[in-house]
Amino acid sequence: MIDYIKGKLAELTPAYIILENDGIGYFISISLSTFTKLEGKTECRILIHEVIREDTHQLFGFADKEERDIFRHLISVSGVGS
Repeated sequence: MIDYIKGKLAELTPAYIILENDGIGYFISISLSTFTKLEGKTECRILIHEVIREDTHQLFGFADKEERDIFRHLISVSGVGS
């Protein structure tokens, strides 16, 4: 499982980033809070929550551990994030 990715911000939007690491561009969904913390930066270290299912492989990125912990707590509730 991926814990974090460090690299160059190739693209930054309020909904996602493209983070380049060793020639690979990772599409990572982010929150507005993380977007605000990344504005103006060219490189970053982003904490990852990885979702692997039969039909999808998704990366969710967070600027800090607290936000990722809250996200993980919320999706653990039955019916949320399924």
